[in-house]
Amino acid sequence: MKVIMVIIICFGANCEAIWEKNYYSSIEECVTASAPAKTYMMDTYPDSAGEIHCMGKKEFDEFYNFLQNGGKPTLSSEELNKIG
Repeated sequence: MKVIMVIIICFGANCEAIWEKNYYSSIEECVTASAPAKTYMMDTYPDSAGEIHCMGKKEFDEFYNFLQNGGKPTLSSEELNKIG
């Protein structure tokens, strides 16, 4: 299975999505790799909010197409409740 780590980071209401170019072989491998990424992002951008998602290739392709068609990444409502 091809899995991609996607990071959504928001500064105020402006959110961006970034992702790695390499694939993980499983969701578990991606989740494990996300821990240091989370720590780095929180230390580097303490005034931001964000989420890390591990997406299968099909889910990522749909997300990428959403962005290419003008869609904007957003945080889940659970994360928004923490900051709002």
